[in-house]
Amino acid sequence: MTQSASRYPISQVITRLMHNHGYSPVEFVQSLGYRNVERGLRRLEPWLLEGHGFERILGQIAAAYPSEAHALGSAITDTANLKKADREAAMLESCRAQAARFVPYVHVEGEVTVPNGITLFGMTGGKSNLIELSQMILDVPLEKQLTALPDLMQDYLIKFRGACPFFGKVTGFRFVRLIDYYQFDSECVLVGHVDKPFRRGVASVTLR
Repeated sequence: MTQSASRYPISQVITRLMHNHGYSPVEFVQSLGYRNVERGLRRLEPWLLEGHGFERILGQIAAAYPSEAHALGSAITDTANLKKADREAAMLESCRAQAARFVPYVHVEGEVTVPNGITLFGMTGGKSNLIELSQMILDVPLEKQLTALPDLMQDYLIKFRGACPFFGKVTGFRFVRLIDYYQFDSECVLVGHVDKPFRRGVASVTLR
């Protein structure tokens, strides 16, 4: 393996392929049919360094080296899984860093994830899809919290007539804690526990 290869499986497979044929990066992109070597290198390098890039070059590699097609396919899947694990680990670390100031809340889910009228949404404080929890609720045991929260969700549905302002019809609720959350459906019924972090998007407007 060359030092230029990243830790991602797809990078390692491509680097091994080049090494086995004794190719330099220039020779390798030429073997793929690139006459414009600079273009080929620009498309190859991100896969070697970062594990992602111009996807068509992977098809070109598989076509030029059909015996490697299966290894390439497996490496793409393994790379996607590794990147997902990296993102989840980074978010978990971020959540732990927020522990001192994090306050559990209920996130209201609508039909869309991006607000309709994002500027107005920001101007209103960006909290129309948020149910803030009182200290009285936060101080009781989890079992009692899960029993009390549906009443707050029902109040929300009544207040906004079943809609989540800027996000369409309410489709569910998430009781978000530091590193996990509890999912409720649109009828305010608890449907499950998800053992991974969730964070709402943040919107703000700056007037100049």
